Amino acid sequence: MKNSDSSLDRLLRAAGQYRPTVAEEVPFGFATRVVAGWIAGAGRERMGLETLWFRRAFLCAVAVMAVSVGCSFKTDTTAPNDEMAIASYAATADLQ
Repeated sequence: MKNSDSSLDRLLRAAGQYRPTVAEEVPFGFATRVVAGWIAGAGRERMGLETLWFRRAFLCAVAVMAVSVGCSFKTDTTAPNDEMAIASYAATADLQ
């Protein structure tokens, strides 16, 4: 019991002797310039990546739409004249 009391006393005395050191602050203008530059740089980088991904996704979607419209236009304008195509259509219509 006495050993823990003496350890606690030493610990409390050491804590009482601690004096925090006062750190010098940077000038106000310097701190604001650093923070403003950091915010501006982070915003541009993030927006650049998002814009790049959006452009790529948009161009891929336009390409898929163009191919789809082209294929459907080509199939709609050509009328099947042979009997085999008509039979194939009738067979698939019966399955649905």
